[in-house]
Amino acid sequence: MDTARWTVLAPLLQAATAGRDLLDSTLRGLTPGAVIAEVLREIGEHDVRLDLRFDGHTTSHLRTDAGVVVTLDLADAVRGLYGTDARPWPSLAVTTPNPDLDEHGMAGWFHSRKGLAQSVQELLSALKPVRRDLGELAVEFGSDKWGDLHWYTQHYERHFARLRTEPVKVLEIGIGGYDDPDSGGASLRMWQRYFQRGLIHGLDIARKNVTGPRITTVRGDQSDAGFLDRLGRELGPFDVVIDDGSHLNEHVRTSFHALFPHVRAGGLYVVEDLQTSYWPSWGGHPDATPATSMGLLKSFVDGLNRAEVGDPRGEGTYLERNISGISFHHNIAFVEKGLNAEEGGPAFLRTL
Repeated sequence: MDTARWTVLAPLLQAATAGRDLLDSTLRGLTPGAVIAEVLREIGEHDVRLDLRFDGHTTSHLRTDAGVVVTLDLADAVRGLYGTDARPWPSLAVTTPNPDLDEHGMAGWFHSRKGLAQSVQELLSALKPVRRDLGELAVEFGSDKWGDLHWYTQHYERHFARLRTEPVKVLEIGIGGYDDPDSGGASLRMWQRYFQRGLIHGLDIARKNVTGPRITTVRGDQSDAGFLDRLGRELGPFDVVIDDGSHLNEHVRTSFHALFPHVRAGGLYVVEDLQTSYWPSWGGHPDATPATSMGLLKSFVDGLNRAEVGDPRGEGTYLERNISGISFHHNIAFVEKGLNAEEGGPAFLRTL
C-alpha cells in the first residue's frame, strides 16, 4: 500500500482552506518543492511558463522556454486548486513577449498574439477548476455510473454534495478493465475531479497501473476479510466506501462487515448493482433472501428502529448502533454511518 505521497497531500488538503499564516506554515513544513510537485501533477502540461513564488524565492515550471510567463504565489495556487475561494487571483501577473515589428507589420504582430490569452486561460482554468456535474464527469472519463447501463450519478450528487469540498478519503472496490493492467480507473478519475480535496483509493483483484492526481491503487481480494481490515487500518478511516467490485453476494456481505467499521462517523457506504441479489448465478435469490446483499441491507431497516420493540437485545449490535440511515434507489443503496441512539415511542402507546 504505497501512500508515501499522502504525507504531503493529506496536510496540504487540510490547510488549503485555512488562514494564510497556517497555510504558509504548512508549505514550509512540507517543503515548497514537494508541494510544487503535487501542483504540477494536478494541472498537467501547458504551453506557458509558470513561475511560483514562496518566501521571496521564485521557481519556474512547465514550458520554461515559453514566451508567456504566468506568476503566482504558491499559496494562491494551492488555494485555487483545493480551496473554496472564488475571488480573482490576488497575486497573478502575466508577462507576454513584445517583439519588434517584422515585415508583416501590425497585422502580423496582432495575429502572432492571438493564442496568448487562450494559453494563459487554459492554465488558470486548470489551477482553479470549475465544479462540474457528476454526469458530465462520468461521460468525460468514461465511467459507467452514468449511461445506458446505470444511472447512478444523480443519486451520488444528492448524497455526496455535502462532502464535495471536504478533504475526504474515498475507497472504491473495483477499478474496471478486468485483467488488463492498463485499463480501468474511469470512476477513480471522476471522483478525483469531483472531490477537489479528496484522496482517492482504488481496490482491485487484478494489478492496475492507474495513476493520477490524488489517486492510488491497491491490489487485493474483496472476499478476504482479514486483508480488508488491514487495509482499513492502514488507509482509513474513509469518508466514502463504494462497492463496485465482483457483485457476488457473498463478497458484498464480507466486504461490508469488514470495511464498515473503518468508515468515519458521518460517512457513507455505497453498494452498487444490487440486481445480483435476485440472480441465482451470482449467489442471489428471486426473493432477495437474508443471505443476499439486499437481504443484508433490509436487515438494517429493522435495526434502525430497534428501540420500538423495547430493544430486548440490550444496546444492540455494532451495526444497529452505528447505522443512522439507509437510502435505496434502483440497484444502489447508501448506508449512513452515525450513532443510532434515538429512544422509542412512549411505552403506554404500544398497548393502546
